[in-house]
Amino acid sequence: MKKNILRTLAFISSACLALCSCSEAKKGSSVSSDSAAQKNENTAQSLADFPENSYKLQSLGTISSINHLFDIIKASDEGYYATGCDEKNSVFMYKVSPDFSDFRKLEFEIPEEVKNADENHSEIIFNKNGDAAIFYTIIDNGGQTMPEFYDENFDFDAFYENQKISYALCFYNADRTIKKFIDLRDAEGFSDPEQHIYPISSFLADSDTLITTLTDSTSYIFRSDGSYELLNIDSEGSDEYNQNGIILLRGSDNAPYALLAHNMYSNSDEKNKIYSLDIENKTLGKEVYTDNISSHMLNTSYNYQTGYGDYLFIGVSDDDVIGVRADGTTEPIFKWVEADTTKMSLVPAENGEFFCWVNNYYDDKENTDIYKLVHRTTDDLQNCRLVTIAAFGSSPLNYYIGKFNREQDKYRVQVVDYSEPLTEEEQNDKSLEAVAQRLDDEYNKLKLDIISGNAPDMFMLSHSDAELLGKKGVLLDLYTLMDKDKEINRSTVMPNILRALENSSGKLCSIVPNFTVSTYAAKEKLVDHENWTLQEMIDLFDTKNAEHSYDTLSKQEMFDIMLNADSKLVDIEKSKCHFNTPEFVELLKFCNRFVDEVEYADKSNMNAFNEYWQDRSKWLADEKVLIAPVHLSCMCDLVYEKYDFGGDDIKLVGFPTTNGKGGKLELNYEFSISADSDAKEGAWEFIKMIMKESTLDETYDPSGKGDLMGGYSVINEIFDKQLSTMSSVKRMDENGNMIEETSFESQGRILHVLTNSELADLKRYILSCDTISDTLDADAFSVCREESEAYFHGEKSAEEAAEMMQNRISILVSEKS
Repeated sequence: MKKNILRTLAFISSACLALCSCSEAKKGSSVSSDSAAQKNENTAQSLADFPENSYKLQSLGTISSINHLFDIIKASDEGYYATGCDEKNSVFMYKVSPDFSDFRKLEFEIPEEVKNADENHSEIIFNKNGDAAIFYTIIDNGGQTMPEFYDENFDFDAFYENQKISYALCFYNADRTIKKFIDLRDAEGFSDPEQHIYPISSFLADSDTLITTLTDSTSYIFRSDGSYELLNIDSEGSDEYNQNGIILLRGSDNAPYALLAHNMYSNSDEKNKIYSLDIENKTLGKEVYTDNISSHMLNTSYNYQTGYGDYLFIGVSDDDVIGVRADGTTEPIFKWVEADTTKMSLVPAENGEFFCWVNNYYDDKENTDIYKLVHRTTDDLQNCRLVTIAAFGSSPLNYYIGKFNREQDKYRVQVVDYSEPLTEEEQNDKSLEAVAQRLDDEYNKLKLDIISGNAPDMFMLSHSDAELLGKKGVLLDLYTLMDKDKEINRSTVMPNILRALENSSGKLCSIVPNFTVSTYAAKEKLVDHENWTLQEMIDLFDTKNAEHSYDTLSKQEMFDIMLNADSKLVDIEKSKCHFNTPEFVELLKFCNRFVDEVEYADKSNMNAFNEYWQDRSKWLADEKVLIAPVHLSCMCDLVYEKYDFGGDDIKLVGFPTTNGKGGKLELNYEFSISADSDAKEGAWEFIKMIMKESTLDETYDPSGKGDLMGGYSVINEIFDKQLSTMSSVKRMDENGNMIEETSFESQGRILHVLTNSELADLKRYILSCDTISDTLDADAFSVCREESEAYFHGEKSAEEAAEMMQNRISILVSEKS
């Protein structure tokens, strides 16, 4: 998928001549002043229109006594009812004040069977009247206690074999005393000791009737007189969904509904559907809504909950909140990013506003943060300077945009979305070619804006596109901003990153917040130096002739790896490529030694399958395989690799190169600023914030930061801190105190973290890596794939395949230059 996305980015390159002439025109002609005037007018208009139907986030504080809030519904009288767990992970029900300032814990009578259990888990089901029932899981461990930490002397198999699990449902009176205890040990679906059952969705109609869907996809109707019966949904065409069970919803009319969740792994074109539910006849009623999501992006699916006002339901996705009316029509309510936040749990308040909450981790303790989304006024953004960034549907930057917009009032980042709603025909066409074409069409809109001078202030581009647009003068040299910045500048950013991203003129047209390193490792006794050549790798394979040298990867897989590791096959700045060299031909021939297709053990025989993987895990240690890929990304770098190589010393030999640059930087997100932006400083402040924020802290808690999270920071100070945290691992001792150790247990193995000297050597190696992996654009990669397959299938010689790559990609490079 990454290659498809990269290929869609390549359209920008085809407009180079137009971009160049456009850029020249802006330097001193009337076009430049007209464009700037138009851009300023558009900016002012955007800020003026923005507040009309938007929200802003207000913090209401942190509740330290509640680890997690699960569900909250508006009460029929005043305030709200909620369920959550406290600091001991015990589940409770709460009555919440109308302003969310007070959470009063409601105590329930506990059945004796639950009190006497070795362990128990509870699921509270409630409604807006405060009626409640609790589904109990009762666990009997025969008096044994599981050790808090791994103990090799404890017989875990015997513990679980003797463990007995049973289930019960308890209806409660209004004063939360027991109305009816229902033992479910003999109920159909609950008697299988091998299956752990719990509710995934429930609807409490009143104090006497409960409908629930269980993890085995069965649905029951329970009544407070102790009776229960299986609910068999019968609806034409519902088989596609019933394999996943139904999700029970409560509409704003207080009636039950069933969401039939579509199986995302099937080939059906059916959408998620919501039906009314006929409890008396135990069938689905009429269809009230079909989930026609008008986007091909993956994270726009909605979770539905009780609506308010004219909305029967509200749908909540990672991107936005929509209202669903009883006639099946929908309308947008707000986008999370425009409310300066990312997705949170929410419940309607008064006047179309919302209370929100998110579970967080502070000071080694879980807490619940409470917020309110209130209507934004026209004065809120009066003095803000608009800064725009291109996006295509769902954006991985939403966390950072919300944080940036909340924490200062000088600039406001706003997304310019180039995606288009899909027609029903487009939604049904899920082929990769169709998706790629839709992405091409969307990027073409951005290309036209670049040409016309109405481009956004910021971009996230592939490296090849950033190089090309930088060459044409479309992108700002970031050094012009960094050299005036006291926080992030040439001296505070890792030098290898700057070397990798600078062009031949010494300009920096893009920057990344973090990076990882891809390399290869071999035992030091086999290869005694870093950064080997292709011939040295071939000599090792020929000399050792290891049993599994050529059957762990296919010919094409090995070629793809080596192709992505060579950053000099295409020289964008000089508009040249280098595929018809003797070294590249030799690389093709080496890849042809590998198998056509890797054969794995047959899963139909699980014993043989497990034995195969257990044996394979020893191939490196036993030198049946000579080299292994290594991905350096912080936390436990080289710890597992040292173990896999049998504890022998290893060398990071890298990918075979002629320039001694075997370790490759992987840069997932490159940020650039338009050279013609009139908000360069604001764009740089936003990029700076991402550079400082987008790495994991010591708790490795992503805190909603999204896909940009992870890897090494490019900022020297943060990078050094990351390495220092790798010198030990933290754990809680038996007294609940946090301690640091230099070893840890993983899958029955004792692993040791790197010593200080090993960490220093790791830092040296990382700083030596200043060439970038995966620099081919998708069009060039596609040509290499096609021609290499022809060679591997015997249709061409290696020399012919290399020459065809050279000729075809030279034409592409020429066209794009």
